[in-house]
Amino acid sequence: MKQLLRTTSLACCLALMTGCEIDDLSGDNYHYDFNLGSHGWQVGYSDYPADYENIEIYQLQHGIRPLPQGFSGQGLMISGHNRSDDLFMFMKRKISGLQPSSRYTAKLKLNLLSNAGVGCMGIGGSPGESVYLKFGYADIEPKQVGYYLNVPKGNQAENGSQAKVIGNLATEGANCEATLYKDKTIETSSVQTLNFTSDANGTIWLFIGTDSGFEGLTTLYYRSVEIQLKAG
Repeated sequence: MKQLLRTTSLACCLALMTGCEIDDLSGDNYHYDFNLGSHGWQVGYSDYPADYENIEIYQLQHGIRPLPQGFSGQGLMISGHNRSDDLFMFMKRKISGLQPSSRYTAKLKLNLLSNAGVGCMGIGGSPGESVYLKFGYADIEPKQVGYYLNVPKGNQAENGSQAKVIGNLATEGANCEATLYKDKTIETSSVQTLNFTSDANGTIWLFIGTDSGFEGLTTLYYRSVEIQLKAG
């Protein structure tokens, strides 16, 4: 696998010269800078009635967008109004080139922009502390099936069998009027590390998302994701 990653890194360097979206791989580190594009990350939503006739009230939006005032460059913006009191907004990506049917641990370092201040009041819950960030894995593509996600991610503050709560959106320096975005970095602790087995083809799906108990509008910008995988 090391040789594969070194070869991929060389291809990535060449891709940078041509302006392509690439994965910056170093050893077992996978780094995605959303200022350069989506890098194959896809956005999804679950835990809401997708067939609701007035679905526009959820205000679901996402894509590579310019960062808000005070920041330069682009990020992966994900936004939604939590009318269901349980909206899960997530991004997902299939990771390939792993050792087939092998045990791995996964650590995450995540950088984002949030406008949710610390200790603020909100509808149903706070816009910061009641919006829980989760990191999970799946051997099938994570997506909404019926009402819920097809992967056991847990509900809001609870861990699932295939996902861990790694923090929330409350950010020092942001205000309770949601008019000021601030930078936030989250790194998984030892108890938040994922443990999974790759499939027979050496692949796994990873996902990162917000499980919300705040019944208002949440709009955040993911700036970068760094995932460290370790076999054994």
